[in-house]
Amino acid sequence: MDNETPQRPWIVQRAVQTGKDVAYLLTAFPIATASFVVAVTLATTSASLVIIWVGVPLGVATLWTMRGFAAFERVRLRLVRPERIEGVYTVAPAGSSGMRRLLHVFAVPQLWKDLVHAVVALPLATFTWSVTVSWVAMALGGVSAWIWEPFLPPEGVHPTEGFLYWINTTAAHVALGVIALATLPWVARGLALAHWWLGRGLLGTSDEARLRAEVERLESQRGAAASAESTSLRRIERDLHDGPQQRLVRLQMDAAAAERALDADPERTRELLAAVREQSQETLAEIRALTRGFAPPLLAERGLAAAVRSLAERCPVPVTVSVTAAAPLGVATETAAYFVVSEALANVAKHAGARAAAVDISDSLGTLRVTVQDDGRGGASVAKGHGLAGLEDRLAGAGGTLTVTDADGGGTVVTATLPVG
Repeated sequence: MDNETPQRPWIVQRAVQTGKDVAYLLTAFPIATASFVVAVTLATTSASLVIIWVGVPLGVATLWTMRGFAAFERVRLRLVRPERIEGVYTVAPAGSSGMRRLLHVFAVPQLWKDLVHAVVALPLATFTWSVTVSWVAMALGGVSAWIWEPFLPPEGVHPTEGFLYWINTTAAHVALGVIALATLPWVARGLALAHWWLGRGLLGTSDEARLRAEVERLESQRGAAASAESTSLRRIERDLHDGPQQRLVRLQMDAAAAERALDADPERTRELLAAVREQSQETLAEIRALTRGFAPPLLAERGLAAAVRSLAERCPVPVTVSVTAAAPLGVATETAAYFVVSEALANVAKHAGARAAAVDISDSLGTLRVTVQDDGRGGASVAKGHGLAGLEDRLAGAGGTLTVTDADGGGTVVTATLPVG
């Protein structure tokens, strides 16, 4: 049995597409006028005020506004052809300052192409709208002339023979209307495709530019990963030198002193051994803190859910854990997610002053979402000098993103997104 959906007749397909083309063309002029007015007004105003720096944020707002118009136009162009027109908008490198992120907008070629499209689309829309309105009016008015023309009042003296006589007859009007109606699908199609090709050229990104942007993104990820790894290694080296290494030296000295005093002064030996035990416990605690930068064997053996629950159990603040993401998620993704939870809970324990925290890990449409929320004092940041510094670079190296916000009612929400696989 053939379960394939039967294809609609050619004439039905043509009629449907003509309706879409005409709908697009009739709305193109008012939309193009609005985008043109907004683009020219904002662009000229921001350019004139750039000398006093007010124009800089206004310029950013201009480009982002044009991006909104461009996104709307890409959706409308799907009425003409179902093929998606996509633009590539590069982002500032991970770890960039707020000012650099703001100014990076001016270095995104696609945003400038969106602005150009808003300006040049108006002349084309004016022409295509005028032709469409005239053609539709001629088609509808002509084929219905036999209905409404008898009700028109006499217009005076007309030629009684020849072409000028014929062109003023109802039959001529109907004939011209039929011709206009018959050719409307091709006329509307051609005019609509003119807009589509303009949109493809200015609102889309070429394959070469797309590949270049992808290379830049991967290089940025690699650089962020290398930077995060280098920072982690320097931190571990510094902490080992300043912490466990010094404690081990002292532990060795106390053990040697206890050995010398073993026979002569048992009480002194007991005190030294107690100090050795205390030093060994503190050294072990510092080494455990240092190993937060390494993935635990539990992660590889039992998966992300078990490793995260182990982190929650060791946290001095009560933590609830919800893991609904379906395994496997990929080694790199699970490792990055583990570090997000590890660093976030460490920040909760040390700096947040929280009474409780919650961890939620879920996946949807190929994206893993990790959320760590606490009820502490808030104010956490990924800037240097804060507890979450360096985590953004680590996530960028895995193709993920990190956002840190203050929760409603107090506390901090750390949210990370990572590609699955």
